[in-house]
Amino acid sequence: MQFPTVQFALFFLLVLSISWLVRRKRTYQKIFLLAASYFFYGWWDWRFCILLLASSMIDYVAGEGIVRAEQNQRKKKIWLWVSIIGNLGLLGFFKYYNFFQENVAQLADLLALQAHLPVLEVILPVGISFYTFQSLAYTFDLYFGHGQKAESLLDFLLFISFFPQLILGPICRSKDLLPQLMREAPEQIPDLTRAVRLISSGLIKKVFLATFLATHLVNDAFVSPENYSSLELLTAMYAYSAMVYLDFSGYTDMARGTGLLLGFHLPKNFNAPYAATNIGEFWRRWHMSYSRWLRDYIYFPLGGSKGRPLRTYFNLGVTFLVGGLWHGAHWKFVIWGAIHAIALITYKASLDIRRALGWKFKKVHPWWYLLWGWLLTFHVCVGARIFFRSVDMETVGMFFSRLFEFSTYGRGLEVMLLLVTAFGIGLNFYGRYIKQAFDWSHDRIPGWSKPLVWAAIAWFILTLKPADVAPYIYSQF
Repeated sequence: MQFPTVQFALFFLLVLSISWLVRRKRTYQKIFLLAASYFFYGWWDWRFCILLLASSMIDYVAGEGIVRAEQNQRKKKIWLWVSIIGNLGLLGFFKYYNFFQENVAQLADLLALQAHLPVLEVILPVGISFYTFQSLAYTFDLYFGHGQKAESLLDFLLFISFFPQLILGPICRSKDLLPQLMREAPEQIPDLTRAVRLISSGLIKKVFLATFLATHLVNDAFVSPENYSSLELLTAMYAYSAMVYLDFSGYTDMARGTGLLLGFHLPKNFNAPYAATNIGEFWRRWHMSYSRWLRDYIYFPLGGSKGRPLRTYFNLGVTFLVGGLWHGAHWKFVIWGAIHAIALITYKASLDIRRALGWKFKKVHPWWYLLWGWLLTFHVCVGARIFFRSVDMETVGMFFSRLFEFSTYGRGLEVMLLLVTAFGIGLNFYGRYIKQAFDWSHDRIPGWSKPLVWAAIAWFILTLKPADVAPYIYSQF
């Protein structure tokens, strides 16, 4: 069940109404929300619910074991490894088995050997990477002593499956959501204006802007680049970067908005990432819950930035190679991760060299320095996404070949495509002013007429939305 659909609108209105009706009976409300979340997830395939429950139970049992072990480090470590092996085993089978089998077969072919791994048609469950990482974070945090333990199995199951953020995040930590689940329900919606604004912006980003870019250039250009000119492919690079931001941040807006309407705050996941002036800052602003996960559970345990510079660079490399593989079982994602790893290592090395030479770091840099940093950072991200979006490595090769042919033959560019691309990227710079204007306007609408305004916005979006709104890009991860 996708967010920008009539089915979801009807489902959510029913869930919202019943949830607030039973809010004074908190246990009943949580049972209802858990059932609604599993119904939402089972909409794609009811068997996915079995996997979700299995993943949740592994970490609930492991978490209980870690807490009961108290000061016994050996037992705590055993329970942590139960969680790691259980979750990564499920994730590895469903997401990486086919990739592993294909590469083993190719290697055996190269060595004139025979591989005997069976060929299986493994279906990738929607959102498995997101809820697996969230579930793993729970046991990691309990193990390191800074997590919030669930008071009951019900609380934990709902924490993992809460439907607004189940499919694409944000990846919640135990302290983000569990305390909200374990206390009494609020008497009213925490921030109605922000909820309406987030849902409206999420729908507009996905339904109109991201869909327009996808259907008017991006989808075809990254599948058949040989049909497009160099200028069109260059435009497609920028258009895809705008599209993936609109698509993913649009989902996060919807998740946070629907969460607020149900009485729960979900963490922010994007903070104007395309306004970043260095690659480190970009990763502090893009998919923030995911980048913090990589930092806290891979980079820091490896040693982080402690020790010698070469060790730090190694840690960065490993972290982002894992980050690339998290997106999918394909070499194109490994290369995408490697590009970001190299960019981060280069940036970190430049800082280390400046420190070694005794150069002082200015708190405020001149405009030309920031502009150069922004251009470099933005184009590293745009260029890396050629690997991220292309169907396979053969298409990547064709894309680059055609891009540097400087050919004029193609299908032509629409002015509206350029405007939407510029608008999507520009939101990173002036989006906050649009938010402030919306909040100011919404707060001044008389209370009795607000439902009419909301209905008008919903009618406008659902009536004018294209018939072929594609699934969210990150739902495949």
